[in-house]
Amino acid sequence: MRRLSSAKCGVPRACHAVARWSAARAKAGARCGAVCWVLSTLLLLPACGKAGNEDEVKAPEVPTIFAEVAKVARQTITRELIVRGTIAAAPNQDVKISALVAGRVVAMRVAEGDSVRKGQVLAEIDRLPLEDQRRQASAALDQAKAALENAKANLDRTDRLFKQGIAAGKEVEDARSQFATAQAGVEQASAGLDIASRSLDRASITSPIAGQVVKRLVAVGEQVDGTAGQPVVEVANLDLVELAANVPAEYLAAVRIGQPVTITSETFPGRTFDGQVIAIAPAVDPASNSAVARIRIRNSDRLLKVGLFAQARIPAERHKDALVVPASAVTRDTEGPAVYVLNGDIAERTAVKLGIETPDAVEILSGVTEGQMVLTSNIHGLGDKAKVAKGS
Repeated sequence: MRRLSSAKCGVPRACHAVARWSAARAKAGARCGAVCWVLSTLLLLPACGKAGNEDEVKAPEVPTIFAEVAKVARQTITRELIVRGTIAAAPNQDVKISALVAGRVVAMRVAEGDSVRKGQVLAEIDRLPLEDQRRQASAALDQAKAALENAKANLDRTDRLFKQGIAAGKEVEDARSQFATAQAGVEQASAGLDIASRSLDRASITSPIAGQVVKRLVAVGEQVDGTAGQPVVEVANLDLVELAANVPAEYLAAVRIGQPVTITSETFPGRTFDGQVIAIAPAVDPASNSAVARIRIRNSDRLLKVGLFAQARIPAERHKDALVVPASAVTRDTEGPAVYVLNGDIAERTAVKLGIETPDAVEILSGVTEGQMVLTSNIHGLGDKAKVAKGS
């Protein structure tokens, strides 16, 4: 019965051994696959985590620049009102001199730019006709004097005859009338001689003031009519000049008589002149909404010329002990004004509030403190931060 069972089974031992080896190998393969999957997962996880951390931690690159720096300091800063105008001579110190007698110009003693003194001869009118007029007037005076002597002698003779009863009273009255007429004739002739002598003296055109010749208006050989409508020479005293500047009405309260003023002109770059407000017009021009301020300027070296365009800086507001930075330290954008404050080698954009601004300096009302360093160059378009290179 056992043999039959073995036979019926028909499975040799070798076959059983092979079946057991195959099952063990399948189990081992499954375990190996699982282990490999776990290992590969563990190897990939750090790499994935590293890539994710790099994306999260990486910050924007900070640019490195070369820049100049300055310290936030305290000083007095002044807001200035700038007004413009033209240089003119002081009142009664710019004259156009005309000939006082008609005639032909025979000599011009000066030219533009010459300095002249009061009473100096500037030009000469032909004297010959005037000398003839003077001789004629002198002869008329001699004639009038002779007539006066004759009338006086006639009066004396007639008066004696009247006392003797020879002459009538009417004859005495007629003699007295003739004597009075002769006296008037002498006075008239004397006045004519004075006029002729004065005209002869006026043939020499002189300057009524000391100054410089601004313009020569006639030439030798020209005829003048002896009236103010035909000037010969213009003379101006430029030791003191004035600037007539238009001050807007809203700034008139900041301008006062006696206030010191600094004058500049593009003609003399870098040069300043001292001036003073001497008068303010009492009326505002409605067309320009401004009033004229007269500014007196000392011009001893006579650099400022009549008609020269100039500008005046009038102090309008002054803050003492104010926090100030150079004007080049301030940048402006849509977020408002800011400066770049330097901490170590990193400059950070710092918003500030501004006060008085001048071409050289700006008052800082808030945002920085005294002693901090700020960048003064290469600050535009930097962003929030920048690294300042060594040697800046």
